[in-house]
Amino acid sequence: MIRRRVVVLALGALALAGCSGDVSTMIANNAALRDKVMTAITGNREMASQMVDRLMASDTTRAFVVDKVMSTGPAVQAVMAKMAQDPTMVDGVLNLAVQDSAMRTHVMTLFKGMQMGAPGAK
Repeated sequence: MIRRRVVVLALGALALAGCSGDVSTMIANNAALRDKVMTAITGNREMASQMVDRLMASDTTRAFVVDKVMSTGPAVQAVMAKMAQDPTMVDGVLNLAVQDSAMRTHVMTLFKGMQMGAPGAK
């Protein structure tokens, strides 16, 4: 209920402010308002999902999001764990990796090492 009020207040402030200026400028220049808007979005799964969809829709923002995720250790671990649980994703990563000759050599070296370490290997 409180979050809904915050969202309504933030949107109301944006609507009123819209008469006097650009909403994105207001959010950029008003840290308190920006924090309220971001809290409202992150506190609501549906709005957060819609925001992620918007961020992933553009090449520029998608690249930024991927770079940000990949620079955050826990996020990288979560992505790798999710991918490791899905054979199709593992196949996809390996297929992409072996398209580069240096990476193909690296992958083959890893596989050979796994074979040598397997029980009953010669």
